[in-house]
Amino acid sequence: MRVHTQGILLMLSLQFNNQSQLTVRRLVTLWLAALLLNGCAFAPWEKSSVSGKTPEERTANAKKQSSAKPEAAIPRKDLLVTQDQSIAELLTEAEKTLKNGQFDEANALYERVIALAPNNVRAISGKASIEREKKHVLRIEEAQKLNSSKNTDAALAILRGVLMENPNNAQALVLQTEIHNQNPLSRIEPPKLKPPFEKPVTLEFRDVSVKMMFEALSRATGINFILDKDIKSETKATAFIKNASIEDAIEMVLATNGLDKKALTETSALIFPNTIQKNKDYKELMIRSFYLTNVSAAQMALTIKTVLKTKDVVTDDRLNMIVMRDTPEVIRIAEKLVAANDLADPEVVLEMEVLEVTRSRLQELGINYPNQISVNSIPRTTTVAAVGGVAVATNATAVTPLTIQNLKHLYDGSFNVSPNPALNFKKTTGDVNLISNPRIRVRNNEKAKILVGDKVPIITTTSTANVGISESVSYIDVGLKLDVQPRITLDDFVNIKVELEVSSLGEKTVTKNGANVYSIGTRNAITQLRLKDGETQVLAGLILDAERKNTSKLPGLGDVPLLGRLFSDQEDSKNKTEIILAITPRIVGNISRPNSEVSEYWSGTETMINDRPQISMPMSGGLRLERELPPQIQPNPVDVQVQPITP
Repeated sequence: MRVHTQGILLMLSLQFNNQSQLTVRRLVTLWLAALLLNGCAFAPWEKSSVSGKTPEERTANAKKQSSAKPEAAIPRKDLLVTQDQSIAELLTEAEKTLKNGQFDEANALYERVIALAPNNVRAISGKASIEREKKHVLRIEEAQKLNSSKNTDAALAILRGVLMENPNNAQALVLQTEIHNQNPLSRIEPPKLKPPFEKPVTLEFRDVSVKMMFEALSRATGINFILDKDIKSETKATAFIKNASIEDAIEMVLATNGLDKKALTETSALIFPNTIQKNKDYKELMIRSFYLTNVSAAQMALTIKTVLKTKDVVTDDRLNMIVMRDTPEVIRIAEKLVAANDLADPEVVLEMEVLEVTRSRLQELGINYPNQISVNSIPRTTTVAAVGGVAVATNATAVTPLTIQNLKHLYDGSFNVSPNPALNFKKTTGDVNLISNPRIRVRNNEKAKILVGDKVPIITTTSTANVGISESVSYIDVGLKLDVQPRITLDDFVNIKVELEVSSLGEKTVTKNGANVYSIGTRNAITQLRLKDGETQVLAGLILDAERKNTSKLPGLGDVPLLGRLFSDQEDSKNKTEIILAITPRIVGNISRPNSEVSEYWSGTETMINDRPQISMPMSGGLRLERELPPQIQPNPVDVQVQPITP
């Protein structure tokens, strides 16, 4: 800084004498000192002086500095910033270790955060999530053991509970997928009948009462049946079942006689008529809460009510949650509905490049001759005042009408020729390239707008009788406006609706009230595109081509071929503007198709919702039912033949 000051003083000293040099030096010194002080006054804050190797040490040092000067703002600011940065650093590290399964390390980091901020919500919830994750690990290990012992139903029940608490648990999802791949028909149910043996049976019932039929089934299968009081003893039934599993045999007997069962234990079942009232009395209901991530609670509740005919559905818009109460079978179907609908919206990054190329050519060549002769105003002399007894006359030019008397006093200075003769030889070339390269990220089926330009005020004048004149100002967008609305398909194509408008200010017009009004030139393009992910499409051809020729020439002489150019002035102008739009979509996170078990599954009958195929519609007894089983290795069947018992 001193070198520059001396240079300035040296340059100034060359312009003044010795006495002036001292004054100039003082003025310059004062000016530089004021400039330097002004620059220091507006200098940014100095770097924080808080130091420390660990977040706790930095926070402690910041607290000491703030306690030393409690009224100062900068130490207080350093304390707040340092504490916030320390907490953020520890939380980031804790979440990283928790994600890697290092529970003890993550718990220690959360404890350090709580020591700095005892009420930190993220740290408190993080410690709770660690305990939950530990329990999940133990439960997943138990599910793996059950799956190894071929008890897939119990394993899926455990995994279902884990995924209800943490739908993103990777180990539980992997094991669940593995079990479903091994046994696609496995289900999660409440207590289920498990006969003592798994060999197929053959049953023959001829005109036997229903109660005697279940008595015989109990002796043959080892399952205890409790009959509802409304089952009539005189009801007769006939059934022929060959080489069927015990569970399927019971289901066939129930279905063909209009009955249903409820498993009480693994070896006990309650048999009751399959009516609406009895189902209400015996079918236990579950309550399930669905915390939705992407789909709205109101829309999901409407889907469940429409498809599953469920009435007990409550929505919570605050938490984006729905609560439903229904049978376990309906709850399981609702889970699949939610899994198929609660998917994240795909997004797309639109890389756009807008180029506006303008070329202008202007050429003026020729002689500009006078085309008007006028008579100047006649000056007149007027005595203005007398100064020191002497009259002073001044010439005041006044516009007077041209009269015969004035024509007598005309002289060569009274005539004016315009415009002045001039030789024009000018050529102007202009090239303008405007480039806009916006890059935006848009959700599926949402609109995005881009404006690169200005908002031009438009003044509107309103005249009201007995009130006066009032003015209002409104603004319109002038420049580059681009509206896009993408729709992403599952095959990685993007359907884009594009609306492009390029506008510019034109000539200015002044109204009677003195307001300025501009003409606005616009060019619009509206189209719909279907582009592959990463494909670039160029939209061009929005061309404005203007060519103008103006010629000023002397009458007669200017019309002579070739020589007429000497008596004329010609102006040629060409303006050409072209708009080019290049657009490239980049899909971010497209929708992945759900698994087949979520896309297609059984839903029961019109009157009975169930997540498995029905053996038969409820009907009266006396019909023979045969079911074709899939090819499999069948062990030796157990033949059970029941003869009718006559009273």
